[in-house]
Amino acid sequence: MLRFTVTTLGCKVNQYDGQALSSALEAAGWVRSAAGAPADLLVVNTCCVTASAMAKSRYAIRLAVRKRPGAAVFIAGCYSDYDQMQLRKTLDGLGVPSHRTLLAGHHHDVAAVLGDFARRLEPPPSPAGLPNDADAGATGDQRPVQLRGPGTIKARRLAAVKGNVPATQNLPPIGRFPGRQRALVKIQDGCDAFCSYCIVPYTRPMLWSRPPETILQECRRLADAGHREIVLCGVFLGAFSLGTAVRRNWPAEPTKKNALAELMRRVCDVPGLWRVRLSSLEPLDVTDELLDVLAGCPKAAAHLHLPLQSGSPEILRRINRQYTADQYLQCVGRVRQALDRPALTTDIIVGLPGETDADFARTLDVVREAGFAEIHAFPFSPIEPTAAWRQRDQAPPLDKVRARLAALAEVAGLTARAYRLQFVGQTVEALVELPSRAAALSNRDADHFPSRGAACRQAMTDRHLSVSFMPPPGDRGLAGRVIRLAISGLTPDGLAGVPVE
Repeated sequence: MLRFTVTTLGCKVNQYDGQALSSALEAAGWVRSAAGAPADLLVVNTCCVTASAMAKSRYAIRLAVRKRPGAAVFIAGCYSDYDQMQLRKTLDGLGVPSHRTLLAGHHHDVAAVLGDFARRLEPPPSPAGLPNDADAGATGDQRPVQLRGPGTIKARRLAAVKGNVPATQNLPPIGRFPGRQRALVKIQDGCDAFCSYCIVPYTRPMLWSRPPETILQECRRLADAGHREIVLCGVFLGAFSLGTAVRRNWPAEPTKKNALAELMRRVCDVPGLWRVRLSSLEPLDVTDELLDVLAGCPKAAAHLHLPLQSGSPEILRRINRQYTADQYLQCVGRVRQALDRPALTTDIIVGLPGETDADFARTLDVVREAGFAEIHAFPFSPIEPTAAWRQRDQAPPLDKVRARLAALAEVAGLTARAYRLQFVGQTVEALVELPSRAAALSNRDADHFPSRGAACRQAMTDRHLSVSFMPPPGDRGLAGRVIRLAISGLTPDGLAGVPVE
């Protein structure tokens, strides 16, 4: 019996791909290794969206190999496209033989490459009555496997990797998401918008969308497996059913542009689901048709993640975003008018090339006006060969970036608290997460949970608010259930509640 592990870093699309890689190996007869148990194959699905993500990917590789020495290594994901030379150095430093490693990025048919690699690792059949290598935990070292793919795409143009390559398109659909109450379903992949700071168009240049019927079948399987919530995700979700993420090149037919709204409506009709959520949208993706679906379908989550990146009109123009600050705020207004107290979350990059104090002040103004429920803030990370990398000498100094991040965190804390306060004294529905301990809560939760040694549980509302609560004594098996909670107060980053019969 051959065993494997899968480690995934990065975005929701990468998380979905990691589970699809696991499903492909399981379909081939491999078995996922238990925590701490030996494995024959280590799969690491990497990310390279920032320098920090690259460092975490290399660390994940080192950690996986050190925990299970002697295993073969398969590296996938965006970093495998971006800089295979660096990854090879990492593997060489760990002493992993080259014939026991393979790197496959989005320029490969990942399903075919993984299948071929796994078959080469399988030991040959043994004579009847004699143990084979698999029984001993070996993986057939005598069968050489060579590294494949380009060494790096750093400083290369898009044409170096773009082509009619299926990448992860041929990975099998998934039937469950182990360890998750909310299942991810990828509906779209690829981006060619070329925001100036973003490496994704270099690593995932080919846009493609899954057929709606395939998506719906997967959603039904996941609901049948017990998942009560599904998150529809994509690299550029608004380009679902379209061949480009560049809006000026989109077709005029409204059916094409409204395909996401129609898909959302159909997924909401899948029996057994409690909520359907969209992962991330640009403001111009939020069409009137989509808002009608979100407002009219009780299962549609009142939560939209709308990356802002900057509130400065000049910075948005420089980084090639396809909207203005005014268009962003107009979108926020339309969403608030259509939905009941929607949760709006966002991403912001601080310290982009050319960002002045006035530019950052405008970002703070937009944050206050939008009233975000949560903000993911990042310092600018120059990645070669993006346009912003060539302008990295125009970025603010590090001490100024740190001060701006601190100022943004202060304002973000105020808007998040103001949003959560709306629900104190009300009763909400929430999906119970896996168990946690009250000891993990901060001291500020003590008023709500005086018995800090007792087990505290977490549940997530449709507006992506985490609610901490004490379950009734002896009430087990809560994970994956939708319960009603009376909100009694705030925790540092969520809500406190009491179960309601």
